[in-house]
Amino acid sequence: MHYMVNTGDTLWHIAQRFRIDVDALARANSITEPYSVYPGQILRIPRRHRLIGYIVPHASSAGIADVLSSPEPFDEVIYTAVTVEPDGSATAGPVDIALQLARARRTRAVVGVTNLCRGTYSVEAADNALLDDNARSRLASVAADCTISNHLDGVHLDFGAITAQHFDALADLACEIRARFTKLSPWYTLSIAAPSGWREGPYNLAHAAQCADTVMVEGFQRGASGTPGPPTDLAWLEQQATYALEDVGPSRLCVLLGAYGLDWDESGAGFLTVEAAAAIAANTGARIERDPAHGGPFFQYTDTTGKLHSVWYEDSASILLKLATLDSMGVRKVALWRLGAVPRDILAVLSQSVV
Repeated sequence: MHYMVNTGDTLWHIAQRFRIDVDALARANSITEPYSVYPGQILRIPRRHRLIGYIVPHASSAGIADVLSSPEPFDEVIYTAVTVEPDGSATAGPVDIALQLARARRTRAVVGVTNLCRGTYSVEAADNALLDDNARSRLASVAADCTISNHLDGVHLDFGAITAQHFDALADLACEIRARFTKLSPWYTLSIAAPSGWREGPYNLAHAAQCADTVMVEGFQRGASGTPGPPTDLAWLEQQATYALEDVGPSRLCVLLGAYGLDWDESGAGFLTVEAAAAIAANTGARIERDPAHGGPFFQYTDTTGKLHSVWYEDSASILLKLATLDSMGVRKVALWRLGAVPRDILAVLSQSVV
């Protein structure tokens, strides 16, 4: 977002208008004390939150294209490059050289490490890579070496289908990686994703926050099973963030938002992109309504077999509402799942918004 300075404006007044810190506004525009501005000057208004995006291997080109086309640069992207196999071995895949173009836009790029093997989170991989000291040390080396050799900026650990014991070992892995980074530079960062359902289990998020710069929790509620409804209710999102803040604190917490849709019928739900959901509504002539508990659109339609469907999805208005909810709670880090499948208007809302 940009602002043209008017007669009588001071940097302090502009910062107050947009509810941002005056020093941050000065830094964003390379203005030094005494912070003088002049009429007609164009200022870049930095967003209030840190924006992180996920780039997954099967859509890396589309993900990087989203990063480069975003109106304002992402603060950070997670590029999944290291996969842990069921036997505990770790494979570092090639890193798209185009990622360096994102870094040229002041976007940090970190190496994603996961046990997602061939579309499924492998419990066996978590057992063999995290609970064995030697294997964990080898994984730390692979992750650090991939980061350093590709001139990237840190590591993000994202393991699914894990127990509390695995999660504690994941924090230990972060400490081992940090020990390798510390010898080279203090600017490398580490983040850890809390597993789905962390509120129902004895997962020690506080310990993870001691070992990593950021702990990421899911801010999308429903998958393709369970009770029909929107991807995320606002009340559920607020509760999720409240619990996480107690253990992690506002400086290290990141909430992962999902921009997708769900098409429910009597047998369950199928995932949809936002564009696909809007296209179905247009093609079927469905009446789109907006749900106050969700903030987003929904509609019903009947398919060619006579089966009734209910479609719920996110749009730029619902994402902005969720962003405002998190902002009111002091959450300043927001991640987006996933790049390469996000409409341009939602990218614009997240990258340019000053809540």
